Amino acid sequence: MTVALTVDQLSLVYRRAGQPDTHAFGPLSFSIAAGELVSIVGPSGCGKSSLLDCVSGLMRATSGEVMLDGQRVDGQVPPQVGMVFQQDASFPWLTVRNNIAFGLRHGRQALSAADIAARVDAAIVQVGLNGFEDHYPAQLSGGMRQRVSIARTLVMRPQWLLLDEPFAALDPQTRLLMGEELLALWRQSGATILLITHSLEEAVLLSDRILVMSARPGLLKHELCTGWPRERDAGITANPNFARQVNVLWSVLRDEAQVAMRM
Repeated sequence: MTVALTVDQLSLVYRRAGQPDTHAFGPLSFSIAAGELVSIVGPSGCGKSSLLDCVSGLMRATSGEVMLDGQRVDGQVPPQVGMVFQQDASFPWLTVRNNIAFGLRHGRQALSAADIAARVDAAIVQVGLNGFEDHYPAQLSGGMRQRVSIARTLVMRPQWLLLDEPFAALDPQTRLLMGEELLALWRQSGATILLITHSLEEAVLLSDRILVMSARPGLLKHELCTGWPRERDAGITANPNFARQVNVLWSVLRDEAQVAMRM
C-alpha cells in the first residue's frame, strides 16, 4: 500500500484580537492510501471543512503537518489537486461549455482545441448537462450550476479530488446519480478522493473508509471500513450491511451531534 496523504498531529486554532481563541480541530493524525476513497463525517461546526482547507493548502494549520505524495503542503494548493466546494463556483459571464473548459484553457496542460472540446463534451454528458451547453449560470437551477462546477474540476483529471459537500444542492435522485458518476470516475482515473459530507448514507455508499469526527474541537472518534468492492454503485443500498453501517455511524455521532447543538 502506497500512502498518498499523511496528516500528522494537525491542529487549527482561530485567534482574534480581543476575543477568546476558537479551537477548530485537532490534533488529528491519519493517512490515506493512493487510490482510496475516504469520507469524513461529523457534527456541524466540528472543523471538517477547515480540515479540508488545510489538507488542500488553502489554509495553514496552527500546528502539525500535511504530506501529499511525499511533499509538504504549506499554504499553496498542489497542482495535482482538484477541489469542489458546496457553494456554486461557476463564472456568471461564461456559458456552461466555457465554464467547464476554463481550467483546460488557462491551466498548465498543453492541449489542442480539439482535445479540449472532446474533454468538455464528455464532461457535459457525464454530469447530465447536454442541451444546456450554451446557457449561462443565471439560466440554470442551483443544482445544475453545481454540476457545472463539478464538471469543471473533473475535466482536469486531477490525481487528487478534495470534495466539500459537492452534492448538497442536488435533489436526492440526482445526488445518487452523481455519486455513481463519481465512483465511475474514481475507478477509471485511479484518483485518490477525500470527501466531506453530512450524509451518512452518501458516506457509506461511496467510501472505502469513513473517518468520524467529534464535536468541536474535532478529534477522530471512530473509523469504519465499509468492505465494499471497487465495482460498486447505488444498488449497494439494498445490501443489509448498508443500513447496518449507517446505523453504526449514527450511534457514534448521536452524542456528538447533541454536544454540537449545545455549543
